[in-house]
Amino acid sequence: MDTEIYIQDGIKKLSRGLFQRSYPITFEAHRNLYEVGRPVIPYIEEKLLEIDWSNSKYKELSGYVSGFYSLLHDLDENVALKTSEMILQNGCPKHIKAILQSVNQFSVSNYKRYHKNGIEIFEHKLIQAKCDIGYYLNLWLDTVPKADLEDISRLYVITREKIDAAGTYTPYINAIALLWDNSYKDKSLFFRLFSLFTEKVLYHEIGHHKHRHHFGIDPDQEKEADRYAYRIMKMNHPFFFLFIAFLSKCGFKSERNYYRWGL
Repeated sequence: MDTEIYIQDGIKKLSRGLFQRSYPITFEAHRNLYEVGRPVIPYIEEKLLEIDWSNSKYKELSGYVSGFYSLLHDLDENVALKTSEMILQNGCPKHIKAILQSVNQFSVSNYKRYHKNGIEIFEHKLIQAKCDIGYYLNLWLDTVPKADLEDISRLYVITREKIDAAGTYTPYINAIALLWDNSYKDKSLFFRLFSLFTEKVLYHEIGHHKHRHHFGIDPDQEKEADRYAYRIMKMNHPFFFLFIAFLSKCGFKSERNYYRWGL
């Protein structure tokens, strides 16, 4: 098949997948276009720059912009930055600006890359850890049902300066960002306590992915992701949860459901 026709078909498929919120279609189209490489760049630029932000029908374009701009950023970070500047100059709304900034904060040159459980891991080089982070990620991911990890495109492990939350999940591109803020000595008491929190946050973000949650902070979505994390944590750390239950009976129960500990 002619390359140009193949790219155009891929662009149409990606557009359809993003607008219909079809994860299988979106993921397949993203992967196919990424494999083509740099020849795809002009087509993505055109799709992003042709948007007329004054038109009311473009109010709900979060997923569309996130999908196309993330692909552009994966192909060439410098081109993506220039394109984002032009999008901002065209008067895009604040939520689109937030998406562009979120994608731009990740530069491949700042990360160590490796794979765990079929997921591409990007570990920030400035993380000060006294352990093998990859070992713990592999240990935790091993306890998650394989089907729940399908189509997660990447997992960023980042520093406090890069994120204002313990973790995030980006729909459509299926990316997870996980804060690693544990500088204690490996296997020490404080390390174990902090690692429990980090482990729980990872499962929470995987819960968002499993249930295919959409953009925005939705209380129902957060509760559903929390319940997912709770199930995995209870399975992995039964004695810890027996201890929590004991404290609850002794009158130390939190006003919130205790599966939300750490948040």
